Amino acid sequence: MKIIAILLLTVISGLKISGLMMASFMMTSIAQAQDLPDNSIYHFESSWLNQASETVVLADLAGHIQLVAFVYSYCEHTCPTIIATIKQVNKMLSPEAREQLRITLVSLDPDRDTPERLKIYMDKQSLDEQQWSFLHGDADDVQALSALFGVRYKPMGVADIAHSNMLTILDQQGVMRYQMKGLGENLETITAEIETLAGESP
Repeated sequence: MKIIAILLLTVISGLKISGLMMASFMMTSIAQAQDLPDNSIYHFESSWLNQASETVVLADLAGHIQLVAFVYSYCEHTCPTIIATIKQVNKMLSPEAREQLRITLVSLDPDRDTPERLKIYMDKQSLDEQQWSFLHGDADDVQALSALFGVRYKPMGVADIAHSNMLTILDQQGVMRYQMKGLGENLETITAEIETLAGESP
């Protein structure tokens, strides 16, 4: 069932994943998969570094509502708008929902976005590391994870990356509950989804 769910998500994304990447999906450790539903994103076994150079696996994100976005620190166009949108969503939440929300950014530029660079970027953007994290992974893992989220990206020239402008809400077990595709949508829908998930917490 886990592999079927992942395959369906991949087809929906419209991207092809190599046999090597698909094999990595199937090597889910029992410890990480414990008590997670079949369609949890956290079944994708991969290792990342955050802005503090700490190793993170996706299953570490379980237990909190997650707002996930794929960006890169050198972006001067839509990424700052994505960050500003997330900040606005965060401000709109009740204190109870905000306490349960974690915000995870995934870099689309693993060559330049080192953990040290991500730390500098977060400090510049005044992102609280108690709530926000910025993940660096190798190129294959970034491609595979972005495919699971339906995020498309493509290098443009030497320095720029064209990419989907998408915010995704994962519940406490890593199941996708809502995706905001584009930056022009009403923010009340995404905040309502977070409030609903917060109310469902035991």
